[in-house]
Amino acid sequence: MKISDLQFTAEMKQNTWLGHSVEKPNDDAHRMVANERHAQEFVDSFGDVEIVWNERYKYWAVPEFADSRKRYSDIKQVHCDRYGCE
Repeated sequence: MKISDLQFTAEMKQNTWLGHSVEKPNDDAHRMVANERHAQEFVDSFGDVEIVWNERYKYWAVPEFADSRKRYSDIKQVHCDRYGCE
């Protein structure tokens, strides 16, 4: 499935936090995609990438972003080890 295949309910369109949570590259954040405009903005920024549902944590994972997210996490861990994480 791709970002462009996401479906949106009326509730999602009224409240972004009820939308789809999708991983972003190069950090540990997600983007909420709750309507067609949000989906197009995601596609414009990151491409119409393949997404896979993570049943355990209830979000859309993007396998294509796995390497960049791993690099980010590794760098973040080095800083946490050096300066602490709170």
